[in-house]
Amino acid sequence: MPDSARSAAGQEPLATGSGWRASEVTRRRALQVGAVTAGSLAAISGTSAFAGPDTAPAGAPPRLEQSFDEGWLFHRGDVSGADAAGFDDGSWRSLDLPHDWGIEDLPYATSGDGGASSDSSLLVPKVPPPSSAPPVIGPFDSSSPGDGSTAYTMSGIGWYRKHFTLPELAGGGGTGDEPHFELRFDGIYQNADVWLNGVHLGFHPYGYTPFAFDVTPQLNRGGTNVLAVRADNSGLTSRWYSGSGIYRHTWLTATGPVRIPLWGVSVTTPVASEQNSVAHVEVSVANLGSDPASAQVRVTIAGPHGQPVGTGQAQATSIAPGGTSVVSADIPVSRAAMWSPDSPALYTARADVLAGGKLADSLDTTFGIRSIEWNGTSGFLLNGKQVKMIGGCIHDNRGPLGAVTLDRSEERRIEILKAAGFNSIRTAHNPPSPALLDACDRLGMLVMDEFTDMWDTGKNPQDYHVYFPQWWQRDLTSMLLRDRNHPSVVIWSLGNEIVEDSMYATRGQQLADLLRTLDQTRPITLGGGSTFGAGDPSWAYVDVGDVHYNANGHGYSDIHAAHPGKAMTESESFPATIYQDASFSNDNAWAVGSWVWAAWDYMGESGIGKTPIPPVGTAATWGNQWINPGWGISRLLHHGWGGFGYPYPYFQANCGDIDLIGQPKPQNHWRAAVDGTSPVEVLVERPPPPGTEQVAVWWGYYDELESWTWDVEAGQPMTVHAYTLGDSVTLLLNGTQVASTSVTADDWAVATLTAAYRPGELTAIASRNGKEIGRKTLRTAGAPAALRLTSDVETLTTSRDALAHVLAEVIDSEGAVAPDAVTQVTFQVSGAGELASVGNGNPHNVDSFTRPHRYTWHGQAQAILRPAKAHGTVTLTAQAAGLRPAKLTLPVIPEPGTASAGQATAAARQRVLSGSLRERTASAASFGGGPLLVLYGAAAVLARRCKRMQHAADDNGSRRRD
Repeated sequence: MPDSARSAAGQEPLATGSGWRASEVTRRRALQVGAVTAGSLAAISGTSAFAGPDTAPAGAPPRLEQSFDEGWLFHRGDVSGADAAGFDDGSWRSLDLPHDWGIEDLPYATSGDGGASSDSSLLVPKVPPPSSAPPVIGPFDSSSPGDGSTAYTMSGIGWYRKHFTLPELAGGGGTGDEPHFELRFDGIYQNADVWLNGVHLGFHPYGYTPFAFDVTPQLNRGGTNVLAVRADNSGLTSRWYSGSGIYRHTWLTATGPVRIPLWGVSVTTPVASEQNSVAHVEVSVANLGSDPASAQVRVTIAGPHGQPVGTGQAQATSIAPGGTSVVSADIPVSRAAMWSPDSPALYTARADVLAGGKLADSLDTTFGIRSIEWNGTSGFLLNGKQVKMIGGCIHDNRGPLGAVTLDRSEERRIEILKAAGFNSIRTAHNPPSPALLDACDRLGMLVMDEFTDMWDTGKNPQDYHVYFPQWWQRDLTSMLLRDRNHPSVVIWSLGNEIVEDSMYATRGQQLADLLRTLDQTRPITLGGGSTFGAGDPSWAYVDVGDVHYNANGHGYSDIHAAHPGKAMTESESFPATIYQDASFSNDNAWAVGSWVWAAWDYMGESGIGKTPIPPVGTAATWGNQWINPGWGISRLLHHGWGGFGYPYPYFQANCGDIDLIGQPKPQNHWRAAVDGTSPVEVLVERPPPPGTEQVAVWWGYYDELESWTWDVEAGQPMTVHAYTLGDSVTLLLNGTQVASTSVTADDWAVATLTAAYRPGELTAIASRNGKEIGRKTLRTAGAPAALRLTSDVETLTTSRDALAHVLAEVIDSEGAVAPDAVTQVTFQVSGAGELASVGNGNPHNVDSFTRPHRYTWHGQAQAILRPAKAHGTVTLTAQAAGLRPAKLTLPVIPEPGTASAGQATAAARQRVLSGSLRERTASAASFGGGPLLVLYGAAAVLARRCKRMQHAADDNGSRRRD
């Protein structure tokens, strides 16, 4: 659409209004509050920070926020006239949002079997062999214009339409005014045009920032409305798989004319200590009415268990029609529970706006009480204590779901990354979803929140640089206002490896200046901006210097010496330098830590994590590959092996600590030893062809398994890696010592040993100063005999945000996983749910993510279940030729706030009071829910965080703690 049409009066997005449902407790809201079970029990007994005549002004608040995700129609491809209200969309496909059409099967894909690319080996020769993989399969097309950068998927244009009527509302909170309506999109990739009843509301180009429209003038209050959205992801828009379409949540909010605008509450803690703290709360109040309004704001703070801890009140303010006023209150909080990764305590600030003596609006904002400091002496201090970042970069990618952003998928990512040893993530290279930051707040994960991958100069012809000069102020503002209350966010990044051009220095200063007007509580950095020296123009405006790929402080120390007052970070590091990066950070207080590229595997930048197999002796010739001249030699080796990445059928980067379906990879075992969380880990290399050797270089790592089950001849020499901070390792095979070695600092916590293969037990014993500190045993598995299904949740609700990630494993007769099995597993779903996606961690196994079958990689595949809109049970059955099948059944209970929820109250009460639900939930009564809703909410939210179920293949439902 021409720019002139987009800038027509009333067509620009408006940042106006947001809130929680006044009459319901949503699953998302309950998770955000983060109260522990004790808080839930307090809610059950009727205590509430926000209840009672002393704290609740008279009048029903008009704010109603409801999900707008259900009941859409979709068409892949461009369509003339689809913006018109009367357009015939009867043949379009029905679906619920969020949605990503890029992960779905191509209409012209003819092959449905990914067996040709299912081999488990990651070893790559210098000259890629001819591929027998189907050229078009599932969502993959080997002739994709984006090639490996975008995972051989296809972009294009998609249309969405929704027919709806307005919810029944009581009017403006007793003021007699009609409600005002706001439509919000959390994210559309990308170049989105939106129409309501044929009227063009506006255009939004950036795929990662939220936007909203005041739709009150265009709505048909008494009849049907038609919303149309066109998402245009044509051309080359990204350097990785981005997904396409309305891939994040949508919301419809109704308020009265006197209201808190979108992201209109800011909470900071200028004084933060366990003894005394102060919450500084700023509240914006807008007047959308035609007459002047006088408003007063009262703020109530609730603690982590829902208990009231303080109140404050601002003086009345007069607001002209169309105007906005900002009021503030400082509220003391004594004996504060400080937020940290180890203890992520969350508070809630409720802002009540009174107009004409009646409650005009009310909004709850979650925050944490914590202090942060960054300096060139101590690095990063959280609550006065030095913290080193054990970080990882993550793309906005959810494995087999593609870009589809559901709350449970985001929460699961953070759960797994914390369990894998990470305490920080970098949102590379864009603002994340709200659900991801909510999970980081709730679970305790530090965040480097990053703006974009480019400024005025693009890295692809059709990427965000096309719109950046006109849009960066709006997009940076929305990111900052949306994310500023999250205690997990401790540093802002203005961008990633920005291309230097005539605007580079000026634009960076402009970005930093705007950011500081919006938030002065966190420092600013620029991802990789300091990599090439102390004279980079970014030093004029960043608070923290940042380098990329500077293991062993290669150039790092000299840069800091020129700017000794500023801390420094390394926001990208190699998987092959985990030990070096950790050692340098630990030895230099000002070096805050590193974020490995990457923490989680992702689609796109295909094959950069390859494992080359050069001639034997190659690694010995280059010395320390992370110090010149070794750096140059390793670069030539990496880039000379298939180019920057590796050709089709590789579609994943294959550089994550965690694979595409959430399973740990070899480098994460090394990390566990380096971080001291495991005394010893032992893995065995896949034997390379004769005359070659594996090398771990740049983003790649060894192709090795935590396995002593190999299809090789007896006596085959096997390379064994024992990861430990001990000073020696002894290797036993079937109880007999077969190798031993010392471990020095030059070995980087890796002992390399050789053992001749014989089935049985391989044990690595790590010692320090002659005393054993730990041992790890690998046992040869038997022949594959059965399948086993393991769910990450015990219960589903009818919420469309709920998911069960089910791991299918090939096991022997004793229950041990066949660690390198490649077996096609077929899935069948019945009952109150559907198969949302299937996948595995194999970076070159191109196949469909939507068809009900998948090959295993390392003996594992994944099926993701999404509940239907009716309660009951959902059953997943897995079958494979020659193996005993497995079956898993999960209860699907009503979502809190639905008509069916009351039927589950008795069961919920029993589960809460029996102590089987131990994790965090909200004090639902404090948000307007009655005791029955509170009881049910506790059960529904907490159940899926309990012990995992592991179902043996014999269908007996046996369980073990995972």
